[in-house]
Amino acid sequence: LMTLYMTDGTTPAIIREAKASGVVFAVKYYPAGATTNSDSGVTKIENIYPVLETMAEIGMPLLVHGEVTDQAVDIFDREAEFIRTVLVPLIARFPTLKLVMEHITTADAVAFVAQAPANVAATITCHHLLYNRNDIHYSPKTCGCIAIFQGGLRPHKYCLPVLKRETHRLALLDAVKSGNPKFFLGTDSAPHIVDKKHSGCASYPFESSQVVPLRAGESIAWKRLDA
Repeated sequence: LMTLYMTDGTTPAIIREAKASGVVFAVKYYPAGATTNSDSGVTKIENIYPVLETMAEIGMPLLVHGEVTDQAVDIFDREAEFIRTVLVPLIARFPTLKLVMEHITTADAVAFVAQAPANVAATITCHHLLYNRNDIHYSPKTCGCIAIFQGGLRPHKYCLPVLKRETHRLALLDAVKSGNPKFFLGTDSAPHIVDKKHSGCASYPFESSQVVPLRAGESIAWKRLDA
């Protein structure tokens, strides 16, 4: 199925033309900078309100990467924050918009989709069903039991949205096992060239050159610097 990449420049006319083509099934909404190759995404949800109104009118689904991009929000909380600040108001404003929250990773998303109107659904990936951020449940007899941060960053366990804690993985499993048709498979398979993906590294920065100035500055701030 072909989808369009939503940008700040997408117009209602483009959406109508895409629908009329019979080729384009849906439109993908990436918050700008939220994931790989999303720099041209939407910078502010309000920028596309006219487009969303048209999509709701003609029945064109919106496929959402559901994470905020505010760097002040912890990366493990960005999905829940997106639901609270973007999706809840969005559904209230466009109650008939067909919306699929892609590759959900949290119990928050499961609860949100389950309680939302029938036109709201979600996809779940295989990797978010199999792994948590520690991989404590995963069998070394299959693909190994290496956590994303074990002995350094493990690039093949790194994805966006990032793997979450075990309680969230179990919530995803429960959603799948429930038989609720609002939850279905979304592979989110994203192959990368080796140079882009093999970037694992040991943890901790080299900071010896910063320790003395930092401690001195701290001491001055607290009036504790010895003569």
